[in-house]
Amino acid sequence: MIVFAGPSVARLDTDKWPDLEFKPPVRQGDLYLAARTGPRAIAVIDGYFDGVPAVWHKEILWAIGQGIAVLGAASMGALRAAELDQFGMQGVGRIYAAYSSGEYTDDDEVALLHGPAELGYPVLSLAMVNARATFEAARENGVITDKQAEQAASIAKGLHYKSRTWDSVLAALRGDLPQAVLDRLQHWVRTNETDQKSLDANELLELLARGDFDQPTPDFHFEQTDLWVQATATWQARERAESGSGGGYNMFKDKSFPSG
Repeated sequence: MIVFAGPSVARLDTDKWPDLEFKPPVRQGDLYLAARTGPRAIAVIDGYFDGVPAVWHKEILWAIGQGIAVLGAASMGALRAAELDQFGMQGVGRIYAAYSSGEYTDDDEVALLHGPAELGYPVLSLAMVNARATFEAARENGVITDKQAEQAASIAKGLHYKSRTWDSVLAALRGDLPQAVLDRLQHWVRTNETDQKSLDANELLELLARGDFDQPTPDFHFEQTDLWVQATATWQARERAESGSGGGYNMFKDKSFPSG
């Protein structure tokens, strides 16, 4: 079973799941190439999207058509699962449910900046889904009111995902919340942040480890278009080139890069 993941599992001990093969966040073509190896299941948690083509819906459909279970949660996986669950992709977790119901509609709900794999994918910005979950927890615990939680989420949503951090969010709330409330919220965030992405990722990994998922029985026709044939040839050539280089996939040389 293959799992594409990065920052959403940075806080998890992935050694707990020795039967799962972890790969970096998925980019276009990776899932198709993984499916060609004949895994029992492929899970998408994190995926690149800004400056790199995101995982293509059609490669997910192709994998499902081969009888491979494809599951998604937490980030890019939750988004793709909500878009393709009617075709057999299986979604897991609260974030997937919010996308599936239409509560979330924007890609930036899960987008963030993070560091490279060599450093353990350190998170460098705040995913909106985690901000929302933290404000909701603060509301439930009496730290802020219903109205203040809604106001805080609205202000956080107005920040660009690359510059959205707890520091920038709390700074933007200054003047909109009473200082005593803001101080209380700041202390709450420091010790009680809810990492919904990590929670959903953990749920998916536990599900995979238990084998608690269905093998698909696709009932759709997969069209072998010219574009599909050209794309798969390109991905296979890329795989051969990377394999022949003697090294792994090293897409970025910057200190940070975005994924969802």
